Amino acid sequence: MVSSRASQPHNAMPSDSLSQPFVSNFSPAAESGSQALFLIRDARWIVGATLLYLVAVVATVFTLHAYFSQTWDVVTFIGAGKTILSPEWNTLYGQSRAANYWPYAYPPLHAFVVAPFLALSWLAPDFLLVRVPPMLFDVALGVLLYAIVARKTKNKILARLAMLVWLLNPVTWYDTAVQGHFEAEWLFFVVLAYYLSPDPSPTRRGEMDLISDLSLTRRGEMDISPDLSPTRRGSWIFAMLALSVAFLFKQNAILFALPLWAMMLFGTNTPSFLRRGVSFLVSLVVFSLPILLVSLPFVLYSNDYWYMNVQYVADVPLQTQSWLVALAGLFGADNLFLRASSPLTLIAVVVISIVAARRGMNVWLTATLIVLAFFLLSKKVVGYYYVMLLPFALVTLVPTKHFRLLSLIVVFISFVSLSPYFASWTNPSHVWWYSALGIFNSAVWAWIFVRLWRGIGSKESGEMRELAFLSFALFLSAVAAALLQPFINSQASPIRAPLIANGMETQALFSFLAFSFLVSLALIIAVFFTRSLARAIPVPKRTYALVVLLAPLYFLTFTLTKESTMVFELILGFFNS
Repeated sequence: MVSSRASQPHNAMPSDSLSQPFVSNFSPAAESGSQALFLIRDARWIVGATLLYLVAVVATVFTLHAYFSQTWDVVTFIGAGKTILSPEWNTLYGQSRAANYWPYAYPPLHAFVVAPFLALSWLAPDFLLVRVPPMLFDVALGVLLYAIVARKTKNKILARLAMLVWLLNPVTWYDTAVQGHFEAEWLFFVVLAYYLSPDPSPTRRGEMDLISDLSLTRRGEMDISPDLSPTRRGSWIFAMLALSVAFLFKQNAILFALPLWAMMLFGTNTPSFLRRGVSFLVSLVVFSLPILLVSLPFVLYSNDYWYMNVQYVADVPLQTQSWLVALAGLFGADNLFLRASSPLTLIAVVVISIVAARRGMNVWLTATLIVLAFFLLSKKVVGYYYVMLLPFALVTLVPTKHFRLLSLIVVFISFVSLSPYFASWTNPSHVWWYSALGIFNSAVWAWIFVRLWRGIGSKESGEMRELAFLSFALFLSAVAAALLQPFINSQASPIRAPLIANGMETQALFSFLAFSFLVSLALIIAVFFTRSLARAIPVPKRTYALVVLLAPLYFLTFTLTKESTMVFELILGFFNS
């Protein structure tokens, strides 16, 4: 039961319900059904948000402690990219197993994408160059979410909101700048696949009247079951190709292919059983063929490819902050349920996909439920994984204006991605405190799951500006903490006690005062930045309080370079003494 976070590590919109015509007073471009027109007219805002994110990532990569900026996974990805550049590129998995404590355990596409940038090592350090592809995909996914929401709602403000919350939040930044991971690479192609899927929703048919777009079933979900008629067969072929590319980045993508296959086989508007079966088999071939072709050179060389992508991933130790910690405490870290975690997660996703298809749920809502089930059942859910919830939740909840639920998601992933976890160096007698925290985390995910499963309905909830403010202010706070790290750079353990190394007390005090000033400045900047979303709506005081409460967690992690687990251990030790 060992975890290693670093190694993985008044309403702003009209009060009309969704069953009525949607009219926005905020967007002059709302009359146009062309998302390209949205992008062109809003190019200044999109470019501004993009530059802000890129500058923040690049700057903080250089100021973060090497524990983060050059963590094990970053070193592994650098090694993988350099192997791809060598004549012996097909030895990638064998070399990685021999050279790294955490070997390269993903399909090869990320290594291929990283390799050309590492060839430019004379321009910049490798630990920055290896992050360039994830940064670019972060931005690309943000623009894609903007386009999808713009097509769904014909509203520029809601499209901005989707891009802002995806790009300018602390967890996306944490995934790329801190951990050096590449979640956005495979997520981009999953989202693209759903966009391209044979689905009569606004994402595919901009000419559809918005009233009918947002009509609700009796369960409250948007009724956008797939149309697999012959005139639309080509669309799902491209969708499957996109999912195949996603899988070649990361194995998790297979979970998000299942909703499309379930729609083909069990969707309410599908043709005869024979045609459904043929469509499924052809889509399976389209999905599998690119994977087989890319994998073949590595499979033929040795069995390291199969081992690292299948067996190694299934055998990873418990790395999560969920109810499974309590299960491990009761029955041991090698109990039957934990050993079967991967197949149980897959079974749960299959069941969700089939039932969702039968109920006529759209793929975005289904994918959101799948991510929540993954958080509840997988024994490996490390800090940077939580970002995968955002794209699907944004497309599901922004068009229906469920901003309060989205605010909860943003705040909770901002906390749980850095919250205490039961690590190898913690006191074993404290396992039940970590179990209680894990049960609380899982209870929140389960509540959101049930809330969505029962139907999100048409009632507006929460304020758009509050959501944007929370995301942006927390993003700025995390960046501020990282920028201050060089002022307290010590040789003490980057994870464990002491909280402040001897002789660094004065630097820590002045750094915290500077951080407090920067957080105050971040609150002011976020107020002005989000005025374009809802100029007349004030930011609630509780929202300021949430940012202030979470900000010390960023100072602890990114400035002091101490994990919250260490502070939790100190507190538990104090009470036990």
